[in-house]
Amino acid sequence: MAKTISSICFTTLLLVVLFISAEIPKSEATCTKYLGEAILAYTCSESYCEAKCAEHYHESCRGECEDHDHHHHHDSLHLTNDHDDHCHCYGRY
Repeated sequence: MAKTISSICFTTLLLVVLFISAEIPKSEATCTKYLGEAILAYTCSESYCEAKCAEHYHESCRGECEDHDHHHHHDSLHLTNDHDDHCHCYGRY
């Protein structure tokens, strides 16, 4: 009887751990909805960007510094080969 109860407890615990670990990547993977850019006063860093995204977009779950290479844009304002970081904010669907 004790062995059966021990097996049931172990199996239940194993299933709980399995369900929790399966949910973690799923919740991170859904953070792909582009919300917009956050304006930065300083050079972009991941932690600074994430903080600004949370400040500007309350549903934000991620902020990423992304390099914009203006050389590849063909508009009349950006014909140089400048690089600058922009803070892109993402949320969940």
